[in-house]
Amino acid sequence: MSNSEFYIGWMSKAPDSFSRFVKKYLFILLLLIIVSAVLLALSQKKFGTGNFEFGKLTEVKGIYFKDPVPNLKVVNGKDIWGNYSYITVPLIGYGKHGVEGVIADLEKENNTSLDKKELTVKGTLLYNDGKLLMQIDGNDKPLLKIGEVVTSPDLLPQSKELGAQTIKGEIVDPKCYFGVMKPGQGKPHRDCAIRCILGGIPPMMKVQNEKGETNYYLIVGPNGERMNEAVQNFVAEPTELEARLVQYDDWIVVYVKDKEAMHRISYLNLIGNDAQTVTCGKKCLQ
Repeated sequence: MSNSEFYIGWMSKAPDSFSRFVKKYLFILLLLIIVSAVLLALSQKKFGTGNFEFGKLTEVKGIYFKDPVPNLKVVNGKDIWGNYSYITVPLIGYGKHGVEGVIADLEKENNTSLDKKELTVKGTLLYNDGKLLMQIDGNDKPLLKIGEVVTSPDLLPQSKELGAQTIKGEIVDPKCYFGVMKPGQGKPHRDCAIRCILGGIPPMMKVQNEKGETNYYLIVGPNGERMNEAVQNFVAEPTELEARLVQYDDWIVVYVKDKEAMHRISYLNLIGNDAQTVTCGKKCLQ
């Protein structure tokens, strides 16, 4: 830039050489901003693939069990080996509430216990990653039919002890995680997840092994009591649980002794769970 083209900021027009100099570096800076924005966007976690059928009520027929968490066991006939094919559907209430209050009202209204009876109910389905949940709202008059008590051993929950184990993962509330909220996990969702769990929605642990395989464990106390308040400080944090594991049909239930059996860990320590446990599924019952 020559002395004759010296530019003072209050001048109405900059010299041509000065303009070319600024434009060149502005173009480079713009490219850097665009590339940085793209890389930042690609590095973010993608929204979950969960689905919540908002506004749609679906009728489901299944056997209701109150333990280890309220659920419907939906039987889909028998497979080619003569074994019953089924899916276990945990039940949750409307909003940030568990379903126990709705069930208690229905039992009082019908003057009967619903446990171990075949029911036809209507509610809103949530599903993701091979798991299915159902929201029951008392305002929807959800109970359509009450059947007889089921006594066949083949239709009662099939369980198998998996022993004492240490598992690592993230405690989430299943309602939001399986589709009501996106994201439904991690620190951005922590406050909401805590309120859902304290409202009675069963806490669940998302566990992933080094192969990328994922499973979900329902968390209860040592004798099946609710652990909602006990886990609140560990929600949405990398956590290690020392617990007794039991396979109930197509869910694994974690029986945690107390708060002393729960420990925060770093994100780097999340990988390395026992692959056999994580991907156990129905083979645990064999």
